[in-house]
Amino acid sequence: MRIEKKLITYSVVALLIGIASISPLMFLMSAKAETAPKPWFNLNVPYAYVKANFTENLNGQDVYDYWRVLVLNFTLNPEAENEIYDARFEYYEFQLYTDKEQLGNISYFVGTNRTNLFDFDRESFHFMRDDWFDSNSSGIFTPHWNASSLLEDSPSVLSRYSSPTGHTTGYNLRYNEAPRMVAALREAEILFIDIRKTGSLTFNGNSTLVTLPEHGFLQHLELKKYGDGFLYNALFPEDQLSQIDLFNPLKSLDQQKP
Repeated sequence: MRIEKKLITYSVVALLIGIASISPLMFLMSAKAETAPKPWFNLNVPYAYVKANFTENLNGQDVYDYWRVLVLNFTLNPEAENEIYDARFEYYEFQLYTDKEQLGNISYFVGTNRTNLFDFDRESFHFMRDDWFDSNSSGIFTPHWNASSLLEDSPSVLSRYSSPTGHTTGYNLRYNEAPRMVAALREAEILFIDIRKTGSLTFNGNSTLVTLPEHGFLQHLELKKYGDGFLYNALFPEDQLSQIDLFNPLKSLDQQKP
């Protein structure tokens, strides 16, 4: 998976592939779930594009391709700068489904630290518990994120989440997501994405706090047919869409700047 980010005034870009994890301690499975701390981050998704297609008998093999791109707009809550914790990671889930069937979920996190006592190490931490959430996801970590780190006209971290091309040839079903998505989207009239917060992890000294949200649901997207794919767009004017690289909207957005 590939994550691109822009609009941060310093070049902290998180490119996380595979397991995203966090440090200081190995977790205690007896961790208590709390519901009190206020969130550090807000999330809004202004753009999503999903496409899947099938090419029959290319060089004697069938080819399936599947792409999905989401632009994630994270903002920092002002109250977060008054928190005394070492670090916080907040986790989200994107549920994809059509008017006919469920298609699967995507997990993502955003995180920052408040002190130098916390070192981000994505290899040394993993948390999963049934009916809670799984920290094994992609995401973005911005060290010492605060209001003074951002430009006045850019108060957010705008990231692009994209899946690698789901490419399956012949009867090789090792990557079976693409064929399933091709079949599902061929039958669909509309594609939906529900976004919810699944929980957070707060680090302070030698303690780790798991927080479950009281109200996890954040946003509902309806992706309508656009060309060969399905599109939700609140990022570009409608008359500019024909000039946009649908698979790389942030690059297109950057090119529009004076």
